[in-house]
Amino acid sequence: MRASTLLRFATTGSRQDTVRIVMTALGAAIGTIALLCALTVAVTGAGDGPYESNLLSETDLHPGVVIALALLCIPILALVGQCSRIGAPARDRRLASLRMAGASPGDVTRVAATESGIAAGAGALAGLAVYLVARRLLDPATPPGGTLVRTLPTDVLPPWWGLLAIVAGIPVLATLFSALALRRVAVTPFGVLRAQRDIPARIVPAVFLMIGAGGMAAFTAIIELLDLDSQPMAYGVLIFLALFVLAAIGLVQGTAAVAAVLGRFLAPRVRSPSLLIASRRMIALPLSASRTSSAILLAVLVGAIMQGARLNILRTTDSSNPFYADTFDLIDIAVAVAIAIAAAGLLVNAAEGIVSRRRSYAALAAGGTPRPVLARAALAETLLPLIPGVILAAATGILAARGVLGTRIESMAGTGIEDQRLVVEHVPVPWTELGVLVGGSLALTFVTTAIALLFLRAATDPSELRAAA
Repeated sequence: MRASTLLRFATTGSRQDTVRIVMTALGAAIGTIALLCALTVAVTGAGDGPYESNLLSETDLHPGVVIALALLCIPILALVGQCSRIGAPARDRRLASLRMAGASPGDVTRVAATESGIAAGAGALAGLAVYLVARRLLDPATPPGGTLVRTLPTDVLPPWWGLLAIVAGIPVLATLFSALALRRVAVTPFGVLRAQRDIPARIVPAVFLMIGAGGMAAFTAIIELLDLDSQPMAYGVLIFLALFVLAAIGLVQGTAAVAAVLGRFLAPRVRSPSLLIASRRMIALPLSASRTSSAILLAVLVGAIMQGARLNILRTTDSSNPFYADTFDLIDIAVAVAIAIAAAGLLVNAAEGIVSRRRSYAALAAGGTPRPVLARAALAETLLPLIPGVILAAATGILAARGVLGTRIESMAGTGIEDQRLVVEHVPVPWTELGVLVGGSLALTFVTTAIALLFLRAATDPSELRAAA
């Protein structure tokens, strides 16, 4: 297939294809801006500034800011992946028609990968433009006869190779991800065939979660066992990141197994029609639960770690210095933004699920199933697997924080040298903060799924019975 033909097939399509491209580009633009901001903080040196925030003025605190911005990109990338599924059935039929016209399986894979690459590339360029323009607009003018103190590091521009790596890396990764996602898909002239059944793994996610969560909970003992107390901190950070990744994989992949188990448990026992429909859906497509809730679970996991760290660190620092409290307030805002972005991805995924199953919904409605029953079934299908996942993510996060920072604080008290005594203070579990985190995440999930139900009225129209499945 020639390059011009490939480009034409990748950029043309129906209205759903246009929405998918626009949403993918928007997500890529947001991710580009976040990564550029992280790179800017990373290259900010001691000679730059001064800045109003100590987070920017003190270079020793820059790694934490960079890590926080990088973690913020996780739900953004998850949102991009969910946006790429918009109109997937219609795209699959279009790819099948290309096979009927004589295209090879490799050709249709390149068409889909090129579409994602072009959308992500356009979004990355737009994100770069927004970053450069905002850098100019937000940079204040130097006051006459005074010292300019900036709020943001608008006086720092990352090196050209860093800008190029981010702007070029995002579309390259999007293209590779699309090609990798289609590696188990065979596009035939008769449709799209998946090479594997939708059966989730059970043992592997459980093992990953046990190793990751258990390792973080016993992090101090592991460091002492490996005799890394006297070694550079980088070794401990790498071990913690490896354990965190294992726990995150176990949580995300385990949601599918939880959905399948819940579906099999509820299906023969419930009498509610909505729960029966939801349980059968969870049995048929359990992996959709992990795709839907992955970003929410990761955001809750990071948020729980931060809440545990806040309680421990604030008890060991000077209460009269508001620096650490202000820092954790900023982290809470970042976590809230991450959860909001994850909820936006959930909204996209829920709406796409309703639209793609419109023939099934129309058949149920034509058979006499009331629309409120279908609405409750869609809500239950999303929330039932998510509730235990969110609780488990919060528990894993608080175990990680207490495993790294400890569960008690030792200090010396007394008025003189002879009166000095050891005081041990046990650090409580932040139940209130965890409750707000878990309850807020579930409430936001409920609201976004309820908004997606606005598409249900059109999906249950009898005319949708003529739509392709």
